[in-house]
Amino acid sequence: MPKVISPFTGSDQKKLPGSRPCPFCKAGVINISWADFPTLKNFTDYFGNIKKRYYTGVCLKHQKSLRKAVERSRFMGLIAFRK
Repeated sequence: MPKVISPFTGSDQKKLPGSRPCPFCKAGVINISWADFPTLKNFTDYFGNIKKRYYTGVCLKHQKSLRKAVERSRFMGLIAFRK
């Protein structure tokens, strides 16, 4: 089988959005608080939906706790419910 050579080599090669390290693991965060509104806002879009792990780079463990924190924050009235 012939070896396929990619036209994107070195600095031209695109990096996958999900390949960056988890921002919560990098900061050493264990629990994500529902009251930390500025942090939660960065992980939701305009409509109030939680962004996918692929786009944010959050690991599975922190994505689950982020989901719980956003749900609790919605219940407490800090974040609007999904439209």
